[in-house]
Amino acid sequence: MNVDSSKFLVFINLAIELCRCLPLYFSKHSRKDFTVHQLLILLVIKQKLKCSYDTLIDDLKTRPFVIQLIGLKKLPHSSTLKKFAKRLKAEIIYYLLEDCAANIKKNKLKLAVDATGLHIEDGSFHYRKRLGLPSKTRKNVKLSAAIDTQTQLVTAVKLRKSKAHDNNDFIAVVQKSADAKPVKIVVADKGYDDEKNHKFCHEELGADCIIPLRKKTDKKHSTKGEYRKKLRYGYSKRKYHQRSKVESVFFVIKRVFGAVLYSKIWHTQKIELLCKIIAYNAYRLMKLKVSP
Repeated sequence: MNVDSSKFLVFINLAIELCRCLPLYFSKHSRKDFTVHQLLILLVIKQKLKCSYDTLIDDLKTRPFVIQLIGLKKLPHSSTLKKFAKRLKAEIIYYLLEDCAANIKKNKLKLAVDATGLHIEDGSFHYRKRLGLPSKTRKNVKLSAAIDTQTQLVTAVKLRKSKAHDNNDFIAVVQKSADAKPVKIVVADKGYDDEKNHKFCHEELGADCIIPLRKKTDKKHSTKGEYRKKLRYGYSKRKYHQRSKVESVFFVIKRVFGAVLYSKIWHTQKIELLCKIIAYNAYRLMKLKVSP
């Protein structure tokens, strides 16, 4: 079967390409039943199909072309995938995002930064009521991300399990993106209005930065900071409204790959969410019809 004739197989093929920069095994003592690439691809497919570990393995039994494309000689047990997710380090997937950003076919990145939250599945209304837990309060994992507005690929992310101001993660995600490729411009909403953010972009990265002022008054002296004062006199609306693309990316991630995390511990919640990001990048590359 021709891979190009199936969008699902094209998606898997692009996900495989994204994982090519990783070693086949993390330990020389590995049994070598399955490679790191194969297990990671299965975690990404799980996000694409929005199913459980057991359902994924059962579903793959009916997909011989997928098994052949991944290069599996046998299907792993669902517990094998669970154990792999527990021992997989988040830094590995951060590295994949950095490699993806480095391979964007543009001289410089044009970044948009924003944050969103994904729900944690912590039981039904009846279950929480029986345990005496608040039924209306739901836990969230906070995702701060930088995307390249030219390709709408995610270039860097920062995850938090507790509430925090968006501004805390701005420099971290921009710096991760800049480590992969030079940055031309950074845009963000008023929540990131801080002189240190402007100074970091202009002086450390040599990039333009458009973040509107939270409060704009008629008194010039009331606006603090050299770069913030310059924004009083206006900025390119066309360039700034590229920021809306990061909200579109969040919408696609939640709609196509799910807005709920089912893992119970923090580490596997991170891995589950990061696999959604890798799945999204493969999905976006499929839409662009380019290979990293």
